[in-house]
Amino acid sequence: MAVGYCAGDGCRRMLSISVIPGGNPVARADPEHFAIHFLTCTRCRSGFCDRCLPPESPFHKLRACPKCGADLR
Repeated sequence: MAVGYCAGDGCRRMLSISVIPGGNPVARADPEHFAIHFLTCTRCRSGFCDRCLPPESPFHKLRACPKCGADLR
């Protein structure tokens, strides 16, 4: 399991980067510290967890990075 850190302001959650179908079981068991759903900027490579960039967020809807404005994937 590889991890990254959320780039959201003040967020301390880790991003679980896993190829395991359904996500890493350790990360799924600890949602306070790990996010298995996140978006990553194609330019600045910042990752944003599902709490810092929820689906109802304008940035999520536009798929635009809050830091640099590039595409999120």
